[in-house]
Amino acid sequence: MLETTDSLLPILSQAKEPPVVCVGFQDDSLDELTRLLTTLGLHSVARIRIASKKVNPATFIGKGKIEEVKLSLETTGAQAVILDVELSPNQLRNLEKELKKPILDRPGVIIEIFSRHARTKESKTQVALARLQYLLPRLTHFWSHFERQRGGAPGSRGMGEKQIEVDRRLVKTRISVLRDRLAAIERERVVQRAGRKDILKVALVGYTNAGKSTLLNALTQSDVRAEDKLFATLDSSVRALDPNSHPPIVAIDTVGFISQLPPSLVASFRSTLEELEQADLLLHVVDASHPRGREQLEVTEKILEELGVHEKARLTVLNKIDQVEEGPARNRLKLIAPGAIAVSALNAADVRRLRDTILNHFQQELELFEIMIPYSESKLESQLYAYGSVELKRHMEKGTFYRLRMEEGRAKKLGLEKYRL
Repeated sequence: MLETTDSLLPILSQAKEPPVVCVGFQDDSLDELTRLLTTLGLHSVARIRIASKKVNPATFIGKGKIEEVKLSLETTGAQAVILDVELSPNQLRNLEKELKKPILDRPGVIIEIFSRHARTKESKTQVALARLQYLLPRLTHFWSHFERQRGGAPGSRGMGEKQIEVDRRLVKTRISVLRDRLAAIERERVVQRAGRKDILKVALVGYTNAGKSTLLNALTQSDVRAEDKLFATLDSSVRALDPNSHPPIVAIDTVGFISQLPPSLVASFRSTLEELEQADLLLHVVDASHPRGREQLEVTEKILEELGVHEKARLTVLNKIDQVEEGPARNRLKLIAPGAIAVSALNAADVRRLRDTILNHFQQELELFEIMIPYSESKLESQLYAYGSVELKRHMEKGTFYRLRMEEGRAKKLGLEKYRL
């Protein structure tokens, strides 16, 4: 189980699209769970709704629901039960004893998907760390087959260690190794960020499958991996927004969010999510066609607040507008995010309008400078055009007059204040 190739749900490696029964409170959330399971290669053949919010501390669901789940397992031939909640280690273990089928909760499903979709060294390390942190308190459940081992030669004192105790130490050691590895990767990231320190950055954030990667491709004319799947993107992608913009601006794609995102994943992906802290503008992308668009927006806003970046400058974008019918349906979108920009990433005119909005935002944030550069300092000219937006240039007797807009920090580095009129 220490190997990242081992599945939290053994049936995943035993059959193609194995059938499962889903248990949860709300149909909307169960619909999303079904999509998560489809992404994972599982087939939901039945769903059981829990009406009462009263939780059984031992098994989460009461005896009546347990009997209902047993009946559903018999009639559908399902091979496992997935709960649309987070279960405690004891609840996982007790529920599996009652149902005699593998059990997995929602955080486990999300971690399993992340394990499947991790591609780079960094994301693989982040997911492996999150996975072991999820497993550590649940070892008794996932290692229920372990038995006490004898230690030493026959006749020696006492019994040997329980295998579970050995594995607990191994997991803790592995977690420590992964943390060290992640720290080394983060040091590399710091160097990479330093190289972008003087570049304006817009970070795309939002609920998973809101179309962030597709929108990034459209805005930057690039080919970042984009699929109609939950959590298709786990790694940050950085692309130039407009090669002709001055100062230069890059767009950064980030991992998508989801309700009940496991805390271990948020913690492990913190280094990736620190891209949001470095961003000058957040582009909050919302799926306009989704019936729970407002709720998804609120989930993202809550996570941004937890990350401490909720006060950053932000533009909200209602994406996939092409999938919303004209008329009342589109009018109702104003209730999701008042003042948001409605676009389709597949519509070139919409993409140009959004790009212009981003560029105009940064243009307004730049400070206006009117300076006189002596001819002896003409080497500065290339820097002015590279990192500023020159509005007027005029050759005068004492030097060249410029009216331009530039980010304040860059202007200080170039020492423009001493040339200011």
